[in-house]
Amino acid sequence: MIIGVTDTMVSEDKFNYYIKWLEGSGMPVSWVKLSYKLDNLNAISACNGLLLTGGNDVDPSLYGIQANHPKIKDVDIERDNFERKLIDKVLTNKIPTLAICRGMQLVNVHLGGTLLPDIEDAGYKSHRTVGKVETRHPVGIVRGSLMSDVTGTDSGNVNSSHHQAVDKPGHELKVTARAEDGIIEGMEFQSGNDLFLLLLQWHPERMPEHTNEKDNPLSTAILKKFLTNISENSTTLKDK
Repeated sequence: MIIGVTDTMVSEDKFNYYIKWLEGSGMPVSWVKLSYKLDNLNAISACNGLLLTGGNDVDPSLYGIQANHPKIKDVDIERDNFERKLIDKVLTNKIPTLAICRGMQLVNVHLGGTLLPDIEDAGYKSHRTVGKVETRHPVGIVRGSLMSDVTGTDSGNVNSSHHQAVDKPGHELKVTARAEDGIIEGMEFQSGNDLFLLLLQWHPERMPEHTNEKDNPLSTAILKKFLTNISENSTTLKDK
């Protein structure tokens, strides 16, 4: 199977966490980096799944916030536009998708949702990671959701490295995981849409590396289910 992985545009090290995570699954998987700088939007046509990675802030104009908001930094409009085209392609053709951190936020905005421009400004405690030791916090998962089925649990601990979060969910999306303070940590499609789409605010690709939690279901089980779903329903846009 071939997974399209969006470039984080931040550092090669952060991109490589996703690759190590995929390759450490024990399943036969290859990948292709997708980026507007590579001008390879059409490469998604040969992919069986899409992994939308983290990175810098989403363009605030996409969800009705002033462009010069003081807490919004390093917006890359070209990346937003490129990845929104990817999202359209996988939604139209029902290509399994896993969206992490910024990826979750971009999917939500693309489907008409909004973001909290800054969590602390909105009155929540910080969800940032400062230094080499990642911030951790518990999450609660809605029973009966895809997230619950995938992870086999209704709670757990995740890492945290973000200053923005989903505010209003986008069209057809439902909230399936929250932090203790109420911040949305996971979403998926409402019932009736059979596309495998998991949106995560945490970074499962870094949890095995940074915490030595090789069997944490909020990382390993999610990856296994994503790849298994692709393997069992393997298709590409070229097959459509």
